[in-house]
Amino acid sequence: MTELCILFADIADSTSLFEKHGDEAARSAIAAVLDALLKEAEKHQGELVKTIGDEIMCVFPKANHALLAAIEMQNSVSGNFVLGNHPIAIRVGFHFGDVIEEDGDVFGDAVNVAARMTGYAKKGQVITNSITFKACILPPFLNHRSLGKTKIKGKLLPVEIVEILWQQDTSQVTRVTSAIDIKIPTSKSQLQIELNGRKQIMTDQSPTKTIGRGDDCDIQVAMLMASRFHGDIQFGGGNFKYTDESTNGTWIQQDGSEPIRIHRESMVLHGAGQIAFGELDFSNRDELLHFKIIK
Repeated sequence: MTELCILFADIADSTSLFEKHGDEAARSAIAAVLDALLKEAEKHQGELVKTIGDEIMCVFPKANHALLAAIEMQNSVSGNFVLGNHPIAIRVGFHFGDVIEEDGDVFGDAVNVAARMTGYAKKGQVITNSITFKACILPPFLNHRSLGKTKIKGKLLPVEIVEILWQQDTSQVTRVTSAIDIKIPTSKSQLQIELNGRKQIMTDQSPTKTIGRGDDCDIQVAMLMASRFHGDIQFGGGNFKYTDESTNGTWIQQDGSEPIRIHRESMVLHGAGQIAFGELDFSNRDELLHFKIIK
């Protein structure tokens, strides 16, 4: 085992680049951005592990190296890369912990947690967790904020998510109320979810259920357009809510109404319905997540 900081950086909404500008232009733009990200990583002792489509995975000797690289990555991309009239933005997540190094790749819990941090990040964000953040020294001109606690697969206790506010002017940053400050009303409702014939029941006491193609997700989906970490379902504010954290978005059909697409936002689930991941395709029942509120 070796202690390293794993960092993932990917291009937000890259699918729309291909849709609006074609394969050749999109690939060229993505390659230019990834090259810029790698240069910033190398300045802070980062090493490229692999490139995965529109994403790079790097390792750093210490958490602080990854923090500084993440800040410089955002600064290097923000406002500097535009395809047509489409500004290109990135999402960055990192985590420090034990990994196994093998054949030029790294494996282990720290890799999975780092990938989850990136999944929580929205465009223009740098996300880590309180465990990794405590190992960092934040430059004096920067701030951070807690985004509350969430359950991560493989961790017994909820993990506090931390956003690094790399922009010096934070006046436009939306205020977030920490999850530990929210008084959640009691509820007797249950949520029945079913995917490919497998049923689960969630209650107000259930931990967050993560959904995606990744092996570390609680609910794994096979749809080709689904993200590694696509979204999650959790109980909050007296309701069960689905939150999309994906590249391509989520389609939710409730009580027989027309499907609604959400992208990097939440929707309260009510009645019964179906969820499609990444594309508007409700033709294959086995690829859909079916849900039902049970009072």
